[in-house]
Parts: sequence; structure tokens; C-alpha cells
Amino acid sequence: MNILLKAKELYDQCGIDMNADIAAYASHGYVFITPDSFLLGKAVNSKSDVHPQDQWNVEDPDAWYVNTAVGKNGVSEFIKRIPYPLPLVGWMRQLKDKPVKFYKFNTISRRK
Repeated sequence: MNILLKAKELYDQCGIDMNADIAAYASHGYVFITPDSFLLGKAVNSKSDVHPQDQWNVEDPDAWYVNTAVGKNGVSEFIKRIPYPLPLVGWMRQLKDKPVKFYKFNTISRRK
């Protein structure tokens, strides 16, 4: 199955509009799509009371938020592609209804 179909399947399970996410992240975040990976992310403030999904154009970000990572290498692929490092990187398990967890970027980047 191609990567866009895999991503669409995940979005459908979550009840989220994939095309709206792609448009939002293309305008205000980062979109990386290859034959093997589908990644959406953005810079956020990990200490904000606003959920990372709802933070856009943050002026003083301290973390990368990985909104979507579909593919064999998932978050580690996003780590390789970010345009600049920030102290933290975080994500959540949407299908498992888990909260966003932030990790030290240097720790995560060494594991890739």
C-alpha cells in the first residue's frame, strides 16, 4: 500500500481530515512526504497551556511537535529532516488516546 493510502487510513481511524492537516502544515509547519514516509510537524512551546495541535506560528518555540509520522522509521525520520534543532521533541499516540509527551531532543536524536 502506498504511503498516502496508509496515512489516509490512519486519519480515517482518528476521524481527522488529512487534506486539512496537510494544508495547515504546508502553510505553517513542515510536510515531508516520500514513497516511504509521511511526516507533519511544527515548532511549538512545550510549556504552553495550548495543546501543540493548536499552536501555530509560535514566536519562541522550545520543541518540535510531530503531529503525524507514518512509515517504517516514524519519528526518527522526522528527526533526520527537521530544519533546525530545538531542546525538545514530542508526539502523542492518537489511536491510544495518550497525551503528548516531550523528550530531550539530544536523547531522541542519538537513538535514531
